[in-house]
Amino acid sequence: MGHYQVTSRRSAGVRMVRIHVPGYLGIMIQAYQDQQTAESDRFTRELMGTRFSVLRPVGATEFDLRDVPVLKDTLSALALAEVIALCRGVLSSGQPQLKRISEKNFAWVVPLLDDPASGVALELVGTDPDELAELVNRSSLCAWTRELSVRSSATEISSQYEQLEAYASQVSEDLEELTWLRNLANNLELSESGNSVERIAETVLPSLCQLMNAHSLIFVRDVAVTGLNSRLPIIWQTGPVRIPRRNCLAIIEALRGKNADRTVVKNFPKREFSDGGFEGIESCVLVPVATASGRLGWLLAVDKEMAAESCSRTFGDPSYRTYMSEREFGTFEASLMSATAVVLASHGRNCGLFHEKEILLRGVIRSMINAIDAKDSYTCGHSDRVAEFSRLIARELSLPDAKCEEVYMTGLLHDVGKIGVPDYVLKKPGRLTDAEFELIKQHPVIGYEILKHLENLSYVLPGVLHHHEAMDGSGYPNGLKGEEIPLYARILAVADSYDAMTSNRPYRRGMPTDKAEAILRGGSGNQWDPQCVDAFFRTVSGIRLLASQRSSTYLPTRSEASQTDSLELRQACVNG
Repeated sequence: MGHYQVTSRRSAGVRMVRIHVPGYLGIMIQAYQDQQTAESDRFTRELMGTRFSVLRPVGATEFDLRDVPVLKDTLSALALAEVIALCRGVLSSGQPQLKRISEKNFAWVVPLLDDPASGVALELVGTDPDELAELVNRSSLCAWTRELSVRSSATEISSQYEQLEAYASQVSEDLEELTWLRNLANNLELSESGNSVERIAETVLPSLCQLMNAHSLIFVRDVAVTGLNSRLPIIWQTGPVRIPRRNCLAIIEALRGKNADRTVVKNFPKREFSDGGFEGIESCVLVPVATASGRLGWLLAVDKEMAAESCSRTFGDPSYRTYMSEREFGTFEASLMSATAVVLASHGRNCGLFHEKEILLRGVIRSMINAIDAKDSYTCGHSDRVAEFSRLIARELSLPDAKCEEVYMTGLLHDVGKIGVPDYVLKKPGRLTDAEFELIKQHPVIGYEILKHLENLSYVLPGVLHHHEAMDGSGYPNGLKGEEIPLYARILAVADSYDAMTSNRPYRRGMPTDKAEAILRGGSGNQWDPQCVDAFFRTVSGIRLLASQRSSTYLPTRSEASQTDSLELRQACVNG
């Protein structure tokens, strides 16, 4: 099945549309042209009489008379050749001719150059003077009648051409609008919390400004999207002309009036704007960025760029109307801005909902962490520090910002499973027995079981479950090796071990930082991922700063070993 292929191009302010009509539509058009030709032949015979024959050229100027019986029966071959030559001459000159072609006949040939398909009308007449006079009179009447018909057809064609131009312009605008909206949809990533309304505006509004030929396109957000304290109103604008901040707000205030929820289009409001101190502004469109739940801000377009430089600026000139229309904003621009405003408002609402959901989620996470801290005051702040250390390491590994935040959240929750470890084990002020050691080693699995039903936190599960795995396979709970261990878990293993070694415990003081760092270097490749260890040391100054801010913990009186044996080191890392 055929289809329309429409291409649109905007050049010098003029939209040009090229429509290709393949397949069955071409056949339909040819059938229509054939019908028009047949109708013209019928019209000619009605005017000139049935003795006329309508002849169409086979090629450019060749005629085939074999399908005209009256000529074949009446004329000799020589006379037929003269008729063909006469028809060719009339078609070429565009002038009727009367020529004697035999002793008994004249040939009267009239051009039909104004028909859908060019041709001639031919009549054979005798040599009688009265018959010739009647022929000339009839032909004159026919010519006059055809002239009236041609004038009427020309008027109709002109009207249809203007309609076609209007349709082509509408098709072009619709195509541009659909293309723009598709690109707008492709640029939106509504699931990403980092895509603020201003960032979306920065992505999509420059192309909209160019499509509208506006001097300036301005997005003003005067309603908070989230609970964050940001300076409002926020003004973002694009285009070749910059409008001062105070003027943007004053124009919006002047236009909105009582129409706070409706689109306002103003063309040539010189009196209105000059009284307000905005000389030079000729046209503008104001669209509220709003949803059913409330308004977020405004979209404001100011002045149109004059692309059609050749248009006359003199009143009364035929092109003055075109010049005036090029300076005005219309329904095309207003509808584009309205569609964009709806998308921006919806995204702003989604950002607000996402932020509220994120606050709730962080509140739940903070409650879990507080519950862990309440069980063991000596590890208070451990999860926060591990989360901060892990985020610094992730940044050194060049992970995207969104992934770094996921690592941070994983760090906050990595020890949530300790809620299920008995207090007598978790708070024991001495070395753990083998049985107790096995109990505390269950906390990654317990944490995984607690969190696995929270779909929005699914990304933390690998790190929570495997942050005690070792590169050589000696870790737990699954004894994974090397890159079998998820990246988040490998990052957390370094951060967790460092904080566990340098933090105070009921049975020992924290190690000096240089000793803990030496242990990390010594265990790189066996216990910890070498890349994560290297990243740790590239950002070690920031980690030391964060570690130094931990609150000191009271230690009970007891003899402290001068050095930590390997079992205590293992238990320190486990308790971390």
